[in-house]
Amino acid sequence: MFVASKTVTFEDYRNAVDGQIQAGFMFGQIEDFINACTIREEEKTALWVWAWRRQAGDVRRPCLEALP
Repeated sequence: MFVASKTVTFEDYRNAVDGQIQAGFMFGQIEDFINACTIREEEKTALWVWAWRRQAGDVRRPCLEALP
């Protein structure tokens, strides 16, 4: 019996990250998801940046203010 399968693409992961953001997941939860993805480190970095740039200002601001 043949079972159809689909290869998960980078776009699929990006859409999942977008869904988590829209659902109100905390950034740490999204990071955990990204870390668990079975993709190259470069793609994980791109997802992290994607997720970070889409965070609300009140999420990013404390981190940015803590930079030297």
